[in-house]
Amino acid sequence: MENMEDVDLEEQQPLQHSLPPSPPPVQKPPRTRPIGGGRALATPARALALVVLVIGLFFSVHLLVHDLRTLALLAAEWLCIFFVMSCVVGCERGGASDPGAAGDGARGLGGAVAEVALWSFAMALTVTMTFWVAAGLPLPAVAVLYLLSLLAVSACFAVLLDA
Repeated sequence: MENMEDVDLEEQQPLQHSLPPSPPPVQKPPRTRPIGGGRALATPARALALVVLVIGLFFSVHLLVHDLRTLALLAAEWLCIFFVMSCVVGCERGGASDPGAAGDGARGLGGAVAEVALWSFAMALTVTMTFWVAAGLPLPAVAVLYLLSLLAVSACFAVLLDA
């Protein structure tokens, strides 16, 4: 009997010193956007998108009436930037595609194209408006306007890649 008690104590000691198993690390669910519903201007990026569309529409109508060459420049810049941004966003998002998001394929592609088109238009609008405004200004003012234009285009690029 004594031997039996010694054996039991020896078997229980390793159990007392072992730590309980740690739970597996918690993984964050992938970022998803709400479908439909919700407030249209819930984020600063969406508010900026609305401002870009309204200003772009007014500026385009003004150019249509007064300056067709600048309107053609705006359209050409938009198409060039749209092509480049489509390639950049396609490369960036193509590598991180989620197999679970396959059911959202067509709507996701259309949303991505619309997003790239919008922010490409914002970049082209910024550059075109800078050219248009800076046409008769002295060199220091032109330099400041171009710096601000580059900052705005960089912000649009950051919003586009973050989306």
